[in-house]
Amino acid sequence: MKWTRRWALGVAATVLVVAGTAAPAHASTNIGWMYTQGANGKAYFDADVAGWTGAEQITVCDIDTDGHSVRAYLYNENTGRLIEWIGDSQNDGSCVSVAYNMVTDEVLVELAVCDYEASTGKVWDCASARGWS
Repeated sequence: MKWTRRWALGVAATVLVVAGTAAPAHASTNIGWMYTQGANGKAYFDADVAGWTGAEQITVCDIDTDGHSVRAYLYNENTGRLIEWIGDSQNDGSCVSVAYNMVTDEVLVELAVCDYEASTGKVWDCASARGWS
């Protein structure tokens, strides 16, 4: 009788541990303002746009009058796939943004911001950071 009770308690405890264990959830995390290595441009990733369920936003700014553009690239860190890119070619005091439901929640993403020369397609001085969508 005692072994039956112990066995039943052991099974119940195991069921509670297994049932109570879930995959870890990741909160959406913004990637704050990042600058290109030469500080000619900056970009920001908003992982959870306020008032817009499921939407993410990328903002990029060309902040140096050097004849070059600045581009921001958002990648799915797990697959390496490019999700979206956006560029700003005017150092006019404003930034350029794109926002929509780019990626499902809880996906690790990488934002890269780079100097870009449109006439040659050359990309340089990139900086990057990771966050959760």
